[in-house]
Amino acid sequence: MREFCYAAIPHAGEVTERMDLFDEASKTLGYTVLQGDPRYHYFSATMKFAPGAGAAGTTDATWTATYVPVGDMGPPEHIKQIAILVFKALAGGAKAKPTIA
Repeated sequence: MREFCYAAIPHAGEVTERMDLFDEASKTLGYTVLQGDPRYHYFSATMKFAPGAGAAGTTDATWTATYVPVGDMGPPEHIKQIAILVFKALAGGAKAKPTIA
């Protein structure tokens, strides 16, 4: 399990997640939020990475989430913005450490 603070996402404090899947061969990982994010009753996501279809040295990423929101979260645009923040954070980490140890 890991604990961290979502600085870029409003109303999320310290969050505890469980890593459900880490498959280096298929470049896939999955996690479930166990506590700390007040926006969801349940939140689980899977990320899959593949060589980019575009320029050499790029990566395509697919993020799939299953969630049950607390109250009305409004239009799906909200989830799109969360995904963008997640991938920006991942891109920053990849530049700092481009390989998985």
